[in-house]
Amino acid sequence: MNIRTLALTATMLLAAGCQTQPVATPYPQLVLGPRASGYLQIESVQEGKASSDLLRAGVRLYNKGLLQQELRYRFEWLDSDGFELPGLAARWELLELRPRISHSLDRVAPSPRAVAYRIHLFDADTPPVNTNASGSHQ
Repeated sequence: MNIRTLALTATMLLAAGCQTQPVATPYPQLVLGPRASGYLQIESVQEGKASSDLLRAGVRLYNKGLLQQELRYRFEWLDSDGFELPGLAARWELLELRPRISHSLDRVAPSPRAVAYRIHLFDADTPPVNTNASGSHQ
């Protein structure tokens, strides 16, 4: 194997890894995938309390592209120790984003033990990766 082949292979592996790594945002509770960051504009992130004093979280998104996109998202609810609360509330869901339109995602925590959250936003074509530090798997 020559140096040129090694360099090309290393570049391809690096580029493949970059396709799944989250992009930094000004919102620490958002985990934004690199492909989704190309067409998403985050308009706002909201949180508050719902009935029964449950944590409520939401994000308002704008598809700044000219094409319809398919977004894969999930809400991750965390306890006071930073561990993910298990359950159906953390499942991945799909959302069709129409071009040049704002969309809202809003969820209520599944348990009063939820004191924090993360919202994962990835393009549907980006493979799932473990993007959190709490030790849970996606």
